Amino acid sequence: MDSSRDMYERGVADAEREDLNLFYYQHYYHYRRGYDEARRKLRHVVAQPGRNALPIVLGGGGVLLLVLALVFLPSLSSLSGSRRPVDMGVVAEENLTTSPSPRPTEPPEITPVNQNVLEPATLTPPPPVMQVGGRVQIVNLGGAPLRARSQPGIGFPVQTRLPEGSQATIAEGPVEADSYIWWRLESEAGGGWSAERSLEGVVWLQPVP
Repeated sequence: MDSSRDMYERGVADAEREDLNLFYYQHYYHYRRGYDEARRKLRHVVAQPGRNALPIVLGGGGVLLLVLALVFLPSLSSLSGSRRPVDMGVVAEENLTTSPSPRPTEPPEITPVNQNVLEPATLTPPPPVMQVGGRVQIVNLGGAPLRARSQPGIGFPVQTRLPEGSQATIAEGPVEADSYIWWRLESEAGGGWSAERSLEGVVWLQPVP
């Protein structure tokens, strides 16, 4: 059997050649220790130059990028210069032209409802009444005149006679005397107190508008 030193050196040699003896590695401690230590040293040596070379690689990459930029920037500038700007007004106009115009919605037909047209009511003026300031007409005397007295009553003297069909203005009244209703009248023929109607109800003084 090889000595511990020999097994250690064999493990180192196999590690440098990257030729692992799996049987030795599993059954001999010194072989395994020599192999592992040698591998760790080799990894450290390989990693150290790589760490120093990293700035060199980065520097070379920067130079390469600079060269590529100088080569391709003029081409990109020419391409961007040849590209025509898009006229948004034209695009909007094309979109408006191509889009179908909506059809106007027809309003629904409205069936007229029969409505009774209310005619304005004819206002009938109220009939004229006997009152002070109103006008009266002498009627129903058979052609005879109406007597006008100085005071209301049949016992007072007659001041004037009002022709049938003539009109007069009521100046005063009414006053009841001798079973008659008396009004004082004024007209072109004169004035005085005259009875409104006979005892039988025949109207002598008819109010007019």
